[in-house]
Amino acid sequence: MNIPLPAILVCLAVVLAVATWGLYEYFRGVNQRRILSARGALDDGERVAAGALDRLDRALRRTELGKAIDRRIVASGSRMKVSTFTLMAVLGGGAAVFVIGSWMAPVFGIAAAIGVVFLLLTYLRRKEERRRDAFVAQLPELARVLSNATSAGLVMRTALELAADELEDPARGELKRTSDALRLGQPVDQALRDLGDRMPSRELAVLVSTLVVSARSGGSLVTSLRTIADTLEDRKEIHRQIKTIMGEVVVTNYAVGAMGVGGLVMLNMIMPGSLRAMSENLVGQVILAAAAAAFTLSVIIIRRLTRVEV
Repeated sequence: MNIPLPAILVCLAVVLAVATWGLYEYFRGVNQRRILSARGALDDGERVAAGALDRLDRALRRTELGKAIDRRIVASGSRMKVSTFTLMAVLGGGAAVFVIGSWMAPVFGIAAAIGVVFLLLTYLRRKEERRRDAFVAQLPELARVLSNATSAGLVMRTALELAADELEDPARGELKRTSDALRLGQPVDQALRDLGDRMPSRELAVLVSTLVVSARSGGSLVTSLRTIADTLEDRKEIHRQIKTIMGEVVVTNYAVGAMGVGGLVMLNMIMPGSLRAMSENLVGQVILAAAAAAFTLSVIIIRRLTRVEV
């Protein structure tokens, strides 16, 4: 069944409206953060402005789901509100139900809406992973800065503040949070463990363990930090080489998923209405579900094969 032109135009208008609104909220958040940073006020309560969207954001933050989404947004480094993410998921899911429901049975439109929400969560997770990888790439430099600071006789809190001023984001933001916690009286070992919880990685765990042990029992911290810096630099180079080698396989991972969706679209273009006829039949539903499961399984297997722990 061919999709009417008005339906396509409505769908495009909805997508354009969501994209425009998302960009507006993004730049609005950047401007608010710049103003609050100039005042030295970084508390969430001071960022709340008047308006329906802000009231919705406060209401969502009180729920467990809203808190979980907010943690993912903060971990990914995005300047997006929980309400913005939620409304994008709702509008995107509604557009998926409308479009896919025009091609196939309504149940597949609902499945597409769930897929849209999953893709948005995957987008946050990927940004979180990239931010964590960028932080891990800064660890050799962080270890060297801490080593130089401690060799100059600075205490750990001052050394972390110096590192926060020297390094770029994301290390700068995370170290500033750790420095603020230390300034408020949190013990050094607890503040460092909180940093490790926010940026979980083997490399950071080794660095945090070294700093905690040194803070408790003393020892040659300067020598340990310099050795860790050299080791982390070697691991960083090995990880870069592995990513280069696996680049082709990662592209294949995305190509497999695109082939499945592209095959269905091509089938419906060659034989208009074939997808709806197939999706409304029990045998066709089983075939479509099996094909979707096979493509999903292949993507998962490729991701597992390309995930190398250094």
